[in-house]
Amino acid sequence: MGSCGVLGRSHAYRLSGAGANIILADQPGSDVADLALELGCSHLFIDCSNERSIIDGVAQTKQITGGVDGAIYNVAITSEGISKLTDNPYPSFENYPLNLWNQTININLTGAFLFAREIYKYFDPTKSTSLILVSSIYGVVAPDHRIYKDQLFNTFPGYAASKAGIVGLMKWLATLWAPNNIRVNCISPGGVYNNHSDTFSSRYSHRTPLGRMAFPSDISGTVIFLL
Repeated sequence: MGSCGVLGRSHAYRLSGAGANIILADQPGSDVADLALELGCSHLFIDCSNERSIIDGVAQTKQITGGVDGAIYNVAITSEGISKLTDNPYPSFENYPLNLWNQTININLTGAFLFAREIYKYFDPTKSTSLILVSSIYGVVAPDHRIYKDQLFNTFPGYAASKAGIVGLMKWLATLWAPNNIRVNCISPGGVYNNHSDTFSSRYSHRTPLGRMAFPSDISGTVIFLL
């Protein structure tokens, strides 16, 4: 899930190049069909804010492949996405509207719960299988709010809370499913460069040991390893 974002697209190319038999999935209106055509693989449209869409979409994987031995939930409302939901995407915390909080939690965390619940039913019991949930550095450490000053985007509370929840969900599932030979892991990427301003990139890079933001390809190798 989440095949058409900055990271998802990189993962799709790398997995395809590694010989994986992949099914790409993304939200209705995305270009997942075009990406799948380019890579010569199957695709699904799944709305991760809708339980029925997740149930029905994941069920189609059985029809396509007969069984699943690896899955990735790489879906989140990011700064780009939240800017499309409202004219005021970054209100002060004391005025933060509940609907923005709920929408973020619903897609980032509840969607991951539903995806894990459903994909488990289609994991191939004869194989060692793997579920990867994608968190964020902000699910592990606090953001430095100063680096967002005077930028056109900002960090927001539902993102950090939901990504921390992803880490907790991963730990709970990992010990639950380990006896079934199912590995559950979490990737928590740092900031990935995506046409950020020079000012933001410099501020963020100053706080990383490598002195730069991540490239999508930095993360994709981890996905292949965990799968």
